[in-house]
Amino acid sequence: MKTFWRTLALLLVLTACQTGGSGSGASDSTHHEHDGHLHAGHDHGKTGAVSATTYTCPMHPQIVQDKPGSCPICGMDLVPVVKTGSKAAEVMLGESQVKLAGIRVEAVASGTLGNVTTLNARLAADQEQTDVISTRAAGRIERLFVKEIGQPVRKGQVLYELYSEALSTYQQEYLVALQQEVELGKTEARYASFRRAAEQRLLLYGMTAAQIETLARTRQVQPRLPFVAPASGTVTEIAASEGQYVGEGALLYRLVDLGRLWVEAELYAGEAANVKVGQTVQVRVVGYETEPLTARVTFINPEYRAGSQVLVLRAALANPGGRFQPGMQARVLIQHATQRGLTLPTDAVVRDASGSVVFVETVANTFQPRRVKTGAETEDRVAVTSGLTGDERVVMAGAYLLYSELILKKGVNPMTAQTEETGVKSTPNSESNPAPQPQAHAAPAPFKRQLTAVYQQSLGLTEALIASDAGKAKTAVAGVKKALGSVDMALLKGSAHTDWMGQLSGMNTALSQLEATTDVEAQRAAYAGFEDALYRSVKAFGIEKPAFRQFCPMALGNKGAYWLSDKKPIRNPYFGDAMLTCGETKETL
Repeated sequence: MKTFWRTLALLLVLTACQTGGSGSGASDSTHHEHDGHLHAGHDHGKTGAVSATTYTCPMHPQIVQDKPGSCPICGMDLVPVVKTGSKAAEVMLGESQVKLAGIRVEAVASGTLGNVTTLNARLAADQEQTDVISTRAAGRIERLFVKEIGQPVRKGQVLYELYSEALSTYQQEYLVALQQEVELGKTEARYASFRRAAEQRLLLYGMTAAQIETLARTRQVQPRLPFVAPASGTVTEIAASEGQYVGEGALLYRLVDLGRLWVEAELYAGEAANVKVGQTVQVRVVGYETEPLTARVTFINPEYRAGSQVLVLRAALANPGGRFQPGMQARVLIQHATQRGLTLPTDAVVRDASGSVVFVETVANTFQPRRVKTGAETEDRVAVTSGLTGDERVVMAGAYLLYSELILKKGVNPMTAQTEETGVKSTPNSESNPAPQPQAHAAPAPFKRQLTAVYQQSLGLTEALIASDAGKAKTAVAGVKKALGSVDMALLKGSAHTDWMGQLSGMNTALSQLEATTDVEAQRAAYAGFEDALYRSVKAFGIEKPAFRQFCPMALGNKGAYWLSDKKPIRNPYFGDAMLTCGETKETL
């Protein structure tokens, strides 16, 4: 049982195997590898730094003893924590430990990045690719050959059959002119012009050249004429039915060519400065996020949409095969403020309210935290503006494990580079220092219904983390993103619209971070950010189902974290089966 709890402290726990000197003052700094667990070596401080070893429980850090033992609360083995007078902190691992923890180290790369503004968008039919089919002559619709909306139509395909007395008369006049040309055309050239005029009139009234040729050959008037599609497309409207009398010019069908669509997005005036007509933007269609698409901006409305403070951006998106349909939700990513410099994967940078750190490999398998400042950021990379020279080798995967090792086992906060008695300071969103309550807004019922769908989808993500299943968590993210993409922000006005945009950005950022990693502890850290933004949205706008806001004080290395649940009994997504019932309900929504 003790072994179970020890391995459960982190997914791949880095346990400090440090022995404080007794009597002689010497300390053993060799690395030990045994029992399949990872053990980090001593901190390397300044010469002469005095250290003292105490033992604490990773799950209950309030338990502190001066000798090894078991936690009286959960029975977990106590682990050593070394407090030193040095501000330097290093984690030393063996070769097999690095492989077990999945730590990957690479040289820092240079590249070009820009800030990315994400806009909610919707696919729409390209009005420039729309054809309206109307009657050329008055008459009765005898038969409709295409009766279903959504049916594809090819150019030249028969659409309907029309009985028209006027067309019958024009056909008879053509036959008379044709007969006159045959009999008198050799002596009077004007009869040929009469025949050409009659033929042109039939073409203008919708008869095809093949139909006129048949009429001339058979000399038989066709009282019921079939009419064909002048272009290919998909039927989006049928305005007539069989047996109906229609006048000249009456609408019968509307066809849209789905080979190209419009992507329509809303943006604020300040955001409009970052995009211009002719620019290429990235598009992510909901349900197809793994397939990056590009579209060219063709239009930015110079006037605000009525009753709002937003402009409409329109971009042309190629849609070969018609795989996307009008009405689908999408996101438009606008890159701006481009800068060139050092770049890292987003997972390489560990961030909290105090700042950002990366882990630099000082010597083989020895890692030291380095404070950095970040700049422009995309979904998968971030620019580093200070803190690195470009010659370092940095931990690209596994940084969260090293961060947790220093916080939880050594009591050193890499963000502040100082030893802390509790190992972790309170964050702005902790229980002791809560974030300001969001402003409540009177949201319309459709918006509440859509936000409720987001909350419902988030419960699947919570269940995946309760099961400690990183794969299911990534799958659940897709469902949450789809629900978020279906929220119509146009339903909100003024400050409500602005507040929603802020929370939406926070949720999308956290979901992207969660989706980009298979480390369940890193997923839980990102999940905490998503849940905070979701709670603030629910609090501000309301939902149609009950929700319980619950809190675990030991989550995220004792920083504490919240989550929303549809059930009052505690089921902890930050520890799963290890501490399934740890936590309490703080608020009922």
